[in-house]
Amino acid sequence: MKDSTTFNHVFPLYSDFLIKSFKFQTQYGMALFNSWSKSIGSVYNLQEPTGKKIQDEIRTNFDTEVKSSLKKLDFSKSLSDFISSYTELASFTHHDKLYRYFENITNAYDRMLEPLRDVVNRTPSEVIPMGGRFEVHHYKTESPQKFKIPILVVGSLINRHYILDLLPQTSIIRYFQQLGFDVYATDWRIPTLEDETMSLASYAHDYLENAVDKVEEITGSRKVILFGYCWGGILSVIYTALHPENVKNLILHATPADFGNPPTVLESWIKELDVKKFVDTFGNAPSLFLNIAFWLRNPLEAVLKYSFYFSQPRNIKEIQQFLAVEYWLYDSVPIIGKAFEKIINDIYKNNLLIQNKMMLGENLIDLKKITMPVLNIVGTNDDLVSAESSRTITNVISSTDKKTLEFPTGHVGLCISKTAHKKLWPEVGKWMIEHS
Repeated sequence: MKDSTTFNHVFPLYSDFLIKSFKFQTQYGMALFNSWSKSIGSVYNLQEPTGKKIQDEIRTNFDTEVKSSLKKLDFSKSLSDFISSYTELASFTHHDKLYRYFENITNAYDRMLEPLRDVVNRTPSEVIPMGGRFEVHHYKTESPQKFKIPILVVGSLINRHYILDLLPQTSIIRYFQQLGFDVYATDWRIPTLEDETMSLASYAHDYLENAVDKVEEITGSRKVILFGYCWGGILSVIYTALHPENVKNLILHATPADFGNPPTVLESWIKELDVKKFVDTFGNAPSLFLNIAFWLRNPLEAVLKYSFYFSQPRNIKEIQQFLAVEYWLYDSVPIIGKAFEKIINDIYKNNLLIQNKMMLGENLIDLKKITMPVLNIVGTNDDLVSAESSRTITNVISSTDKKTLEFPTGHVGLCISKTAHKKLWPEVGKWMIEHS
């Protein structure tokens, strides 16, 4: 009787999963096929085609076509239905518990690698333990500090903080040191199952607020310069709106805030996701889920970038940087479930932050309370955080001393590309010195 009851429950769930999986895979396959066909067809219009011209034409047109297809509502809905059906099946068959067990093993393995990873090619730092698993890095330098106000770099909740200190030649942390600043940075570490109910308010109050207090205590400064990267920029905006008296300058780097504009591929997908069901089932948003989503948005680029990159002679430093970026890309961490749910529902879906309607506990996040100097760094080719989503922040805040720096590169390119470090970051440094 028990077996019959179990079968009667699982069969409809499994059938629904198969149907929605087939529909999603069919739509995804057709989007890739049509995009590939159109990109191949565009080659015939090339004048004096060469191997490189053909490759560039195919990659550019495929990227444009596939993004257009994958952003459509019917595809986003199909993907959401597929994930929802898998979530229901996973809950009933206990795959969610298997994921949580796997996550614990992964976390234990990662903790063993952490000390080694944090010293290879990284700027030397002193780790300052905070509450829970949260830490702050203090990047000590023997160079004389020219400025009394310290910088606190607030990393994203999605990827690891070391993208800002990937290699010596492209380290933003090291660049800030060279300018003469005392540099600190958050390290959210890797969330565990015990963290899954932690709220976004806890991040803002218990973590970021405590980090600012600790930096002020160590340095004796009554204010800090906040530098927020990606979702770390969201946290920086929230904290600054709540505690403007503690922030001397605010620098935002590829920060998503306004979702009333045409969305990117990932934004289109996430808006259709039943995030509450997903979080209730898996607890923390799985890092594997994030990596698959990044890969699906342009599989051709993900597969062929290696052959394209190594088709030209590369020196050791170039190869080292390429491999370092690849490692970082897939070194995603689970996102704490309740914080993930809050950000997606309030900011991505309902666009409350930019409208000054977002509540954090009993506090209204009013961006008009941000009156200090603000620098907003935007990547115009960013397909993870669109330029439109970032640049609106400058218009909404009340600061009279505010500037937007736009640069023609992508999300990661803003951090590590040679052209960004040659042209963009000197402009950032000039602004920082003028406002310190």
